[in-house]
Amino acid sequence: MNNDKKIRRSRNRLIAGVCAGIAEYFKINPWVIRGLFIILLLIPHIQFVTICIYVVLLAILPAPKGSFFENFRAHFGEQGRAASAEHKQRSTSTSNRRIIKDVREHDIH
Repeated sequence: MNNDKKIRRSRNRLIAGVCAGIAEYFKINPWVIRGLFIILLLIPHIQFVTICIYVVLLAILPAPKGSFFENFRAHFGEQGRAASAEHKQRSTSTSNRRIIKDVREHDIH
């Protein structure tokens, strides 16, 4: 186990690179981890948990450096932060807000 190396998804992937990324981190053959996931998928009461773990790892583990997905996330992450800051600025601005006072409810006959 290498403490200065971060765990991330791998370019050597079959589906999303999760198993290969884990195998690269622990310096073992990727087919060992893939085989373990396949065995866990074959056990009836553990299938759902195994799929959930894989999806969570897919969401948590970053994409490999220089890959399309890393650049995609960085690009849209910056745009998302800029849009969030703009929305926050608009929502806190009182010049565009209208305050309605003394509103009465009436039944229409």
